[in-house]
Amino acid sequence: MKYDHMLDTILSGKVPCTGFSHADHLGTAHAALRRWEFFEAAHRYADGIRASATAAGASEKFNATLTLAFLSLVAERMGDEDSETFVAENADLTMEALRRAGYDAARLEHPKARAVGLLPVSA
Repeated sequence: MKYDHMLDTILSGKVPCTGFSHADHLGTAHAALRRWEFFEAAHRYADGIRASATAAGASEKFNATLTLAFLSLVAERMGDEDSETFVAENADLTMEALRRAGYDAARLEHPKARAVGLLPVSA
């Protein structure tokens, strides 16, 4: 239930920029994907994260590529577990997991990555 509540905070555009960990991102992404089908979850989640970053005066922190990539990785691994269990069992979903999926630093830092969900580059 922790991540469902946090998701509602994100959707309101009021998630704090400090104290919101990577695990919180994964848990709230999982909660969104449990609540809606993938594209609806991606749309709502990205809007909430973007709005929260903008409200905190840090709009440059939003990265559409990171958001879409992590949502995709979470969706791939989802079963019928709750969000807290998912986070506990998937601690390896880190930036290294994105690198293994084809997202190198140059791709994630590309100017278009903030606005467009860029696809990974094959090796």
